Amino acid sequence: MKNLSKEQQQEINNLAAELDTLSEEIDAEQDNSREAIGKLNEKIQRYNNVIKNASDFRDGVVQTMKDYWASKEEDWQEGDEGEAYQGWIDAMEDLELNKLELVELPEVEERGHSAILSDMPPSPE
Repeated sequence: MKNLSKEQQQEINNLAAELDTLSEEIDAEQDNSREAIGKLNEKIQRYNNVIKNASDFRDGVVQTMKDYWASKEEDWQEGDEGEAYQGWIDAMEDLELNKLELVELPEVEERGHSAILSDMPPSPE
């Protein structure tokens, strides 16, 4: 074969045009996704603010519990009731109120494939 046929050249052009169209569609979907992820991250941030408030509240309750436990006599602290109360304090401290991670939009690779196809030499030149 000395040259690409007209049919082969047309197929290259068709494929490059299809890649261009799909690339534009990907860009549009990425824009839509950025907007949706922005809204999602706003909700996540609000959720995390409530988690922080809940953690702060829990920490305040735990401190009040510790103060109560410390105000008791040593006999009470070392007794069944004191040990049970300390277990309650420990359980409250162990509550995991982890914040959610914000979402990031993955980057879509560069899409220069249509140019690569269009630049295919039609003959050995």
